[in-house]
Amino acid sequence: MKIEHEKIALKQVVDRLEKLIGVSADKVEYEPLTVTPQSERYRPDLVMEAGGFRFVVEYKSSPLIGSVAAGIEHLIRYPAKPSDIRLLVTPFMGETGIGKCAEAGVSWLDLSGNTDITAPGLRLFVRGEKNKFISPGRNENPFAPKSSRIARHMLYQANRTWAQRELADETGLGEGFVSRIVKSLEAQQLISRDNQGKLIVAKAEVMLDAWQQGYDFTKHEILRGHVAGRSGEEIQGKISSTLKSLTVDHAATGLGAAWLYSRFAAFRTVTVYLKEWPDKHILEQIGFRENTSGANVWLIIPKDPDIFYGIQPVADIPCVHRIQVWLDLKSLPERAEEAATELRKNLEFL
Repeated sequence: MKIEHEKIALKQVVDRLEKLIGVSADKVEYEPLTVTPQSERYRPDLVMEAGGFRFVVEYKSSPLIGSVAAGIEHLIRYPAKPSDIRLLVTPFMGETGIGKCAEAGVSWLDLSGNTDITAPGLRLFVRGEKNKFISPGRNENPFAPKSSRIARHMLYQANRTWAQRELADETGLGEGFVSRIVKSLEAQQLISRDNQGKLIVAKAEVMLDAWQQGYDFTKHEILRGHVAGRSGEEIQGKISSTLKSLTVDHAATGLGAAWLYSRFAAFRTVTVYLKEWPDKHILEQIGFRENTSGANVWLIIPKDPDIFYGIQPVADIPCVHRIQVWLDLKSLPERAEEAATELRKNLEFL
């Protein structure tokens, strides 16, 4: 069934390219024969020649970042000619996948109608078409709030090997639940097993991208408001010291935590995780006034308390792990995107 689906998809790719270029294909080879052992190992799914251009195509049936990264690697390692256009095809290309293709200099096309192909004498660009391949029913997301405990514990200790039972014990999840998530991560080639059958992170950077793709900051409960202060740094210090004096568990994230970790960019918005909603007395102590307009403080109750795993003090302020800060920055205002880029440079496993 999978092989038949791929054949249909590749024929759609040929049709799509012919329409985009405006000419019929001169030559189409599915899984073409190769002449060297090296190229045999990295044989593409399709080679097509049309309008003076030669496309080397790799098709991935999943738009998940693990699959996209594998496809990019396959194309890059294939000994194509300098003039060949390496083209990655999926049913739908998400923003994370688009970014990965851009980084690698690989063109892409999706079967939903979007494409970004750049080559000497050729520029094809179509964006805005919606995903036509959304599966009915509920798909397993290994990066949903509770499920992401597996990724969290494994990535925070990326050089460690794990027995599946150890993951269950350390995350507090049932063994059956862990087994399902592990199978999903293995299917995406994000984790693998060593010679003893223990679990290891296959490619930490790809797994991090996959987590970001599946992470939804809006799942948390967020209370926005205002605290008086001359700077974000002053407000963050004031909030943390007050909460500590009141023995309230908390951890900074977002731009404030990124600044503590990397000293990158001044910030205005202070973002703090709390284990439970503070009562009115505590809010008064930190000078918090609820107000979504002009809010400079976000108080957050995480969807899953495992976010507090791996917190560490930085300049006497408890902060969530660098990886969690990086994930959160993708959904925050101001210079969060720049801060995320800077913070990622200093992640230990990259």
